[in-house]
Amino acid sequence: MRKTILPCVLVLTLFAFQAAAQDSQTPAQAQLVPGTQVLVQLVGGDSLRGELVSSTPDSIIIQHSVLGQMTIARKNVIGFAAQAATPVAAANQTANQATTPQVPANVAAIATDITNANQASSEAVVVDSSKGTAAPAGGAAAEAPKPVVPVSPWKFAVAANANYTDASDKQLDFRVAGGAVYEIKDVEKWKTDAEYFFKTVNDATTDNNLLVTSVYDRDVTATDWLWFLKAQGQASSLEAWEERLSGWGGIGYRFFRAPPFALVGKVGIGASHEFGAVNETYPEGYFELDSKWDITERQSIQGNAYIAPDVSDISQYVMIARAEWVLKVDPEIGLSLVGGLRYQYQSNVPAGENATDLRVYAGLKLDF
Repeated sequence: MRKTILPCVLVLTLFAFQAAAQDSQTPAQAQLVPGTQVLVQLVGGDSLRGELVSSTPDSIIIQHSVLGQMTIARKNVIGFAAQAATPVAAANQTANQATTPQVPANVAAIATDITNANQASSEAVVVDSSKGTAAPAGGAAAEAPKPVVPVSPWKFAVAANANYTDASDKQLDFRVAGGAVYEIKDVEKWKTDAEYFFKTVNDATTDNNLLVTSVYDRDVTATDWLWFLKAQGQASSLEAWEERLSGWGGIGYRFFRAPPFALVGKVGIGASHEFGAVNETYPEGYFELDSKWDITERQSIQGNAYIAPDVSDISQYVMIARAEWVLKVDPEIGLSLVGGLRYQYQSNVPAGENATDLRVYAGLKLDF
């Protein structure tokens, strides 16, 4: 009889303890089922509010209105409980979150990747409400992606060289040049160049020449054709014409596109006017070839030649041809070595004057 009573007493005692434990649960703890709005108190004094997704002995998973689904390790939680809210308050809270979501200031949370089943532990993150970005709780903020800097359609260049000799003859010569380019690839290009040569021999000026050229090219969409406008001004105090102003327009065709080789042909019509001792206007045709060869990433050769014959007498014409070699010394700052020549021929010159001008140069160029 005594053996039968003892097991019964033990069973009744166990049920009594279980019932007492259930009765001791707070109402908030008893309501912690998936879908309940909960307040999670974190180590350090911060808190998170959200909808309970699931709860295990190791972690708590909630759906935060701003941060999304979050897994919080139990070791970082000092307590959590259900959040009571009236239907009106809950509706207002939902409306406010939908229109103006706010990230709590300096909220400490546990970020986890639920797709990585082998992740051993979560890392604490800090959400900075002033920036809306997350950073490791250890301190240093995550490096923000560098903004994409748009490439400017403008490019500029300056070049110069100078030589001085004091031997049997005293000579000084220099060349300065500059240019600006505005280009939208396969759409349009506007390029303006200025070049000045000056030379003295025994203090007598033997060269004083300024050449300014401006060219506008407009591509015909989805073709190799283009149309162009070109204006050119030249001043030379040693020539009979002293100053010349020219303008042409027409069409062009891209035979080859760089890299590594580009070749463009142009044909058009225009006119030139000479000032000074000669003061006349000449209607002219226009023919041009322009080429560039990219030998390597740092080295290239560019050539250009045009001829403008007088429409009323094609035996009279002006021709300018040039070739320039460029070697990039420091691409980071745009420094290059340059060497080139410019050849000019004018068939109609006063008696005793030279119809040919050849200028050779070498120096430095800076692109920026």
